[in-house]
This record gives sequence, structure tokens and C-alpha cells, in this order.
Amino acid sequence: MTPSRRSRFGGLAAITALTLALGACGGSGGAADGGGNSIKLVVAQYTEGTRPYWDELIRSFEAGHPGKNVDLQVIDWGNIQSQVNTMVQTEQLPDLLNINLFADYAEAGLLYRADEVVSKEVLADFLPSFAENASYDGAQYALPFVATVNGLYYNKKILKEAGYDKPPATWEEFSAAVKAIKALPGGYVPYGLALGAEAGDYEFGTWMRANGGDWRTGGKWTVNSERAVETLRFLKTLTQDGHTQPNPGQTNRPDGTWPLFAQGKVAMVYGSFGTRAFLDQVEKGGVEYGTTTHPTNHGAAPATHGIQDYLMAFKKDGNQQLVREFLDYFYQAGNYAKYLKVEGLLPTTASASAVMREDPKVSPIVDMVAKARFDPTSQPVWAELRGTVAAELGAVLAPAGDPAAVLGKFQQIAERS
Repeated sequence: MTPSRRSRFGGLAAITALTLALGACGGSGGAADGGGNSIKLVVAQYTEGTRPYWDELIRSFEAGHPGKNVDLQVIDWGNIQSQVNTMVQTEQLPDLLNINLFADYAEAGLLYRADEVVSKEVLADFLPSFAENASYDGAQYALPFVATVNGLYYNKKILKEAGYDKPPATWEEFSAAVKAIKALPGGYVPYGLALGAEAGDYEFGTWMRANGGDWRTGGKWTVNSERAVETLRFLKTLTQDGHTQPNPGQTNRPDGTWPLFAQGKVAMVYGSFGTRAFLDQVEKGGVEYGTTTHPTNHGAAPATHGIQDYLMAFKKDGNQQLVREFLDYFYQAGNYAKYLKVEGLLPTTASASAVMREDPKVSPIVDMVAKARFDPTSQPVWAELRGTVAAELGAVLAPAGDPAAVLGKFQQIAERS
């Protein structure tokens, strides 16, 4: 999912309104009878190839299931949340929905569990981290649909000039590398740091995990843990030592660090693996690049930042069997991998991952999917917390900024839940 497309995914910001809508209809499944022979599928439009793919898949499915019908509705990301809210309020829910949140529907009792609408084989095929991120209150309700993973891009030419044949794997190696790059005659920026409002929390969260921390640990919020504070101090020192571009606290990736990397001016940068909005610039600039996880500290396991969207099935009288047949058909490795190639997105199943690895350009990125770690998007307070982090995190990089104090404030917001 491209950054511009993700910025339209307003689901987290709409959680409060959606919860009220669910309450207005009593948290009931109360949808019209889907019938045994027809179901409605509502999906988001990712690219111009979205509708043609689904039209073809549905024709193929219906040909193999005489008398069965799948009614398709494709909605652009700018309108899908409001239209789904209307469906909830009017109790006209689809049988299947593709969107980027699910927990409110699960909490309201509107969804089938995943094991009720796909075969055991399909359920076991989902990569564990994605299945876990599709779970609510100990049970999997959503079906992992598509993914992106974010991590470290590096300029091979610049690193080689600095004496490195591979990217740094630890913070110690990273600190040595940025000093060596800074000393080069080319005037390169060692690391493009973007802690601005667009997605500074993504980058900070990635560095925090690389340091052995996380937003939540063991079921508790750990936003101001020792590892989190150490991470923010590390990034502030990186800035003060001149190893980033100017003013990283106000820098956003799409219009800040990514263009610099595409111009061959930045040695390393946080980015979304495979995202065309980024790679089109990089490939046009002729940058020879590699991808990897961020360097780690304290022996932390290497990880990427995972983002996923979901499919979910709403409980409606008589629809379960046809929903199950259609979902099992969609998640066949060939059918699912074809969709991912059309949209330029990444798999959430092991079988589709194997198919995608056949493309040598995609294979290294697919290998990063299994290392994905996720933000706590199913926590009701996350929308408020992320908004505050986005607005205030970058100011910590100013000389008077206090990492411990600002993370303490974020912790207080998180603990309101």
C-alpha cells in the first residue's frame, strides 16, 4: 500500500464513531438474510486492477459453482469507511468485507470466527504473526488479506565507499558506519530520519523494536520503558551529531527522506518494501539499493514493521457455507498470488509466499514478511495515542526536548484504556 493510499485509510480515526454506530444497532448481527445461493462482497479499491481481478475471479468461481452468485461492490478508500458505517447503521451488512480494521465488529458480535468460514488448511496457511494480528480477545476473527512491511533501504554505492560490503547489523556497527559516511567527500546524509507527523511513529516504533522495546509488552503498555527512552535518546544523538538531514523532527518520508534517497544523497532510510510510490523514484534515479531490517541492540531479534488489511465475514442466516467456499477458493495459492501481483502487495500466507518468491525481484521482500511486527491497532486507545505521537514526537529532537518526559506523557495516554 502506497503512503498516499495508506493516508486515506481513516479506520483508526473512525473507531469512536464506528463504535457508536454499532451501539445504535444494538450490536446485533441484524443483517438481511444473505441466502444460501448469493453473497455480497465489498472490497476496497487499491489500484485500477482491483475490479478486473475480482470480476474474473468471481466468473471463475461461479462457473464452478452453478446456481451460486457473488455480488461485488468496489469502493475507493476515501469513501469506504463512511459507506460501511452506513451499512452498519442500516443493518445492511455485506457477507464479506475488505477493510483495514475489524476489532469493533468482532467486539459487537457481528463476525464469524475465522475457523468458521475457512478450511483448516487455509487457516493453517496464514503466517503466524498476521494471524495473531487478526485476532481479538484470544480468537481469530479476521482473515489476513494483504500486507506491506517496512524496514531499511541502503545505498550500496555509498556504503561501499565508506568501506562496507553489507549494511550494519547492530547499533554499534551503525554508529561506526554513519561516522564513516559523514567523513566521505560526497556530502552524503548517513541516515534519513523522518519523525514528522506523517508517520514518525512508524519509524520510532521500528527503532524501538530493534532495541528490544515495543509499544506493549506482556499485555501492558511500555511506551516509556527504559528501552523506549534509550531509543529516542539514540535518535536525538544521531540528529545532534549531524548524521541525519536537517530538521528530521519535521520531516516526512514522501516529501523528505525518500526523494533524498532517490537522488543518491542518503545512505540509509526507512521505507516500505516494494511500494511503487517510493521505488519508482529510486529506480528512475538509478540507485543501486538493498533492503534489510534495522540494526539491532541488546540482542533484539531483527524485525520489520508490518501493516495489514483484512477480510471478514459477517454472520447472516444461511450464508456461512457459500462464504466458506468462496474464501477457500480465493485463498488458493494461485488465485491469491495473482491478486497480490495485480495490486503490488505482499502475501499473508505461506503458500502464496512460495509462489511470490519465484520472482527474483520480489523474493527478498517476501522473505521480510515473516519478520513483521505490528502496532497495537486493536487497542481502542491506539488512535488517540498515535495521533499524539505523530504531532509531538518530532519536537523531542530539539535541544530542549526531553525523551523521558514526552514518552511519559504518551504512556499516560495509553494507560487511559
